Amino acid sequence: MQIGWWGAFGGPVQKGIKSYAVSPFQQNPFAGVFQGYMFNGFRRAVKHLPYSGIPFAIGYLIFTWGNKESAYVNSKAGHLAHAGDH
Repeated sequence: MQIGWWGAFGGPVQKGIKSYAVSPFQQNPFAGVFQGYMFNGFRRAVKHLPYSGIPFAIGYLIFTWGNKESAYVNSKAGHLAHAGDH
């Protein structure tokens, strides 16, 4: 059976189309991925720590302060301190 235009069976044989591929037995796309990340990835993470670690720490401090402030304001002592204002 001949494959014709766009995979239609029974059509004329396609000519002049060449395709090249690497054998799956020769491909190894993940060769050394984990070993390379052990050293290079750690170095990159440490290098970018000032750009991501400092904003994360600031955000965490704001988050913990907000939770503590919310718990105080919604407590009995917080209501008495603010004279019942909401």
